[in-house]
Amino acid sequence: MKNRITYLFGRTVLASLSAAALMLAACSEETFTREIGSMPDEDAITGVSAELYRPSSMNGIIRLIEEDATDQLRIRLSQAAPEAVNVTVAPDAELCEAYNKEHGTDFALFPVENVSFGSGNGAVAVEAGKKESADLTVTFKREGVEKGRYLLPVRATVAGETVSAPDQQQVHFYRLLVIEPTEATELAVYPFKMIGYVNTDEMNPLIGNGFLCEVTDMIEFNMVEQTCFDIEILRTASIGFDKALQHPMLKLNPDLQYILENREQYIVPLQKNGHQVLFCITGSSDGLGFRNLTNEYIADFVYQVKKVVIGYQLDGVNFFDIESVYGKEGMPAIDPTSYAKLIKATKEALGAEKLVTIACDAASSEELSVAQDGIEAGQYLDMAWSGIFDEVVDAYTENGKLKPIAGLAQPQYGGVMLKTHNTTKRAELQEILTPQIAALYRESVCGKLFVFWDMPTTSAGYERGPLDTFTMVADAIVDWDMIYDDLYFYTYTWKDKTIHDYGAFKKDW
Repeated sequence: MKNRITYLFGRTVLASLSAAALMLAACSEETFTREIGSMPDEDAITGVSAELYRPSSMNGIIRLIEEDATDQLRIRLSQAAPEAVNVTVAPDAELCEAYNKEHGTDFALFPVENVSFGSGNGAVAVEAGKKESADLTVTFKREGVEKGRYLLPVRATVAGETVSAPDQQQVHFYRLLVIEPTEATELAVYPFKMIGYVNTDEMNPLIGNGFLCEVTDMIEFNMVEQTCFDIEILRTASIGFDKALQHPMLKLNPDLQYILENREQYIVPLQKNGHQVLFCITGSSDGLGFRNLTNEYIADFVYQVKKVVIGYQLDGVNFFDIESVYGKEGMPAIDPTSYAKLIKATKEALGAEKLVTIACDAASSEELSVAQDGIEAGQYLDMAWSGIFDEVVDAYTENGKLKPIAGLAQPQYGGVMLKTHNTTKRAELQEILTPQIAALYRESVCGKLFVFWDMPTTSAGYERGPLDTFTMVADAIVDWDMIYDDLYFYTYTWKDKTIHDYGAFKKDW
């Protein structure tokens, strides 16, 4: 404000002098010349400030499992240093208690003797004419530290008078998890399900084995690696109509047929890794869908579905009534009982050991929300989820876009199907969807099942999409500031760290 007042005052003086000069010019030919100097910029007035920061930080948590961990710190100035600026970085144990008191946490102090600050013992400098220092490597030693969660306050002290006094000391609080790996059988599975569709016209289904979820029990601080997906759903298949034989036909696209014929290579590895493998059937333009089947057509079609599931040793089937064209000449009219009858007949044919699931669209959800011909479809479904892409849809709230399925237990329903498949789109949606997913997860039991359409990838084949999309869910489920509402902490990673992000799981046949 002072600088602004000075500037305005200068302009007032200038205006007055200009007016006086005009008056004098009118009285004589003598000319007055006045040079007004410019105001210094803000940095020149306030001085140079310094910031201690992590240049590659993704979140504030350092994890120590079996090996030591490292991190980088850097000093950044508000403007180029007029002369060399020397900084010393060191732990400040006294700040741990104050942090816990302010934030209502109970972090233990990470052992100071297990931390080192580069070869210069914490000394780092910003050279004259530069704004940033070189990276200072901080090493956290795992040996001898009991499992648990810790805090390590780190203080940077700037020497000399180059940096303005209020900014001469900077603090960063490291939060650390010290974890012990354990066998998968000793740690409960995470309290939600991950389901991913794979379009076999483009992708190798083994992409489902490409990612791991590192799950940390926040009570015992034990960690286990397990697969990200519970269920993988292969597509594309559809319901069609054979005009010559006048009966429904299960149509498998050539790529899906190839996968099934070579199940030892493409399906068995998924099942051995803990995945249940289903295949998805959608509608088609033939005029026959799940909502206009006669009793005779249902029996015929269910026979074909069972032949695929049992013959290729799949774990079940998924119905999704999209791309159906109803009302075509010569085709049956929509029958509200059709879909419920199909679901019941499929479950009875496959048996309890196989999964029958559906993705819900608005029209079929309306029909399935009530008993049809005495059939509550939910009694014959293992799971169902919203088929509305990139929206959070709780069917159990009033005025929702979908209705709950009659007879289906609420925990068997999922309110999220994500289709985000490139970085830009994900970034646009993340701010909107993350708080909505968090609310659904914490407030509704139908927020425990998350579905991903076609294992998100970019058109260029950038296959980190699943990890990025999982992160959106993880951000909603886990409080990254370590104030946990749940007993688990999740980190997603590539199973094979050498895999390149581009094209590793493009179909290879």
